[in-house]
Amino acid sequence: MNDLAPVVITLTPAQGALLREALGKRVNKLRIEPQATASGWLYAARGGKEFWILKHHDPKSYLAAMRKHLPHIDPHIAKFRLRVGNSRIHRFGVYAEERIPARRDVIEYTGEHVNPAEGYRRTKTVKRAYVFGLNAFWGVDPLVGGSGAEFINHSCEPNLRWRVCDGHVYCRSLRAIEVGEELTIDYHFPKQAPKVRCRCGSPNCRGTINVVKKKPQTRGTSAMPKSQRP
Repeated sequence: MNDLAPVVITLTPAQGALLREALGKRVNKLRIEPQATASGWLYAARGGKEFWILKHHDPKSYLAAMRKHLPHIDPHIAKFRLRVGNSRIHRFGVYAEERIPARRDVIEYTGEHVNPAEGYRRTKTVKRAYVFGLNAFWGVDPLVGGSGAEFINHSCEPNLRWRVCDGHVYCRSLRAIEVGEELTIDYHFPKQAPKVRCRCGSPNCRGTINVVKKKPQTRGTSAMPKSQRP
């Protein structure tokens, strides 16, 4: 066991501002807990060019956050009037309460920023995980500080797309969305991940939320999409 005492660092105003952006909390002092494994205190990414302090693992705190995570839309983050309601696709969904034009940011996908090691620790034993992989270094976990965008369901023919810009994740409209229409987005689960059956019901449903490898077209024929209703 590592018997080193924790280190407490007093943050500069600039450092505090970075943590406030990442966590949504005001932090004046940072307590660094020593890890009980050989991994040490730091998590390295991008070939060791970037480092970040591993979060202290607190399963009880995260379980409490999961219990408090209720379907809602944060009106301060949504750009249009939205509501959460029952969905024919899966459990809850997000619906437009006003017409949304095409090519507009509808809502930001917000949450606590966690590194991949912490993201894996949080999601490896849960049935429903919402962590969005922002890049090789960060994931966004909406179970803490989510805007409600995490309740947008998957569809193989979505009306939204992901837009990542300056460390933020936005859900942007692909076309005009009418009042009462459910918002959907293509999750693009990687094809090497465990297969998840799709229930979007769209005419061109690919049958799985995972991205599938397209079959090569035969010369002289046209590739017509095959209806695969789950």
